[in-house]
Amino acid sequence: MKIYLQLWSVADATKQDFFGTLEKVAQMGYAGVEFAGFGGIPAKEMKKKLDELGLEGISAHVGCDLLRDDLDGVISDLKTIGAKFLICPSAELRTLEDAKKLAPFFTEIGKKCAENGIVFGYHNHDFELAAQDGEYPLDALYGYADPAFVKQQPDVFWLEYAGVDAIEYLTQHKTRCPMIHLKQIRGKDNVDAQDGTIDFAKIVEMCPEAVFVYEQEEYPNGTSMECVARSAEYLVTL
Repeated sequence: MKIYLQLWSVADATKQDFFGTLEKVAQMGYAGVEFAGFGGIPAKEMKKKLDELGLEGISAHVGCDLLRDDLDGVISDLKTIGAKFLICPSAELRTLEDAKKLAPFFTEIGKKCAENGIVFGYHNHDFELAAQDGEYPLDALYGYADPAFVKQQPDVFWLEYAGVDAIEYLTQHKTRCPMIHLKQIRGKDNVDAQDGTIDFAKIVEMCPEAVFVYEQEEYPNGTSMECVARSAEYLVTL
């Protein structure tokens, strides 16, 4: 199975040695990476290193402020590294009114991305899943935004953390989920991929067309690099 690593998982390592971290990630068996910033490295240099290591720069998380202030520059960098997805990792999306206001902005971004061969999506946390009048602000956003231009990158950890069954949610929404974040949970803790309660194998089976990105933010079995390496041994067998 091709699995990509969200580099936020090893942000402590990339801050020390970005290219050295990429070298180790490639050795772990990940097919590529999802960026959370380039660490000040120009896109052309990053692409050269990715090609050298046989890694794909599949996507990037980019915050709302940068999307608003320099979308053209973001798209240019993503095209340089060959990214297929641009994902907004968080936004002010706590109410149904927030969803209504945010949707036109996201639709506009999605259209510009589509014109450049890139898919735009939003990555959820738990706060977008606090229901109001029987509806999640997250789902309201996708109701208001144009489905042709605004996709989902569901994070299964945060779905479960919010009390939403990830399998059930994906069953209902998978046609709008071209990319899925695999992040494991046990209780309320983030654990290594093979140690939690979310059935990753079931998700992979039910969403065969999706691109899967692994993310980890807590490290119960060592350093960040040790934990994502251990998780990779399991993930590539799915």
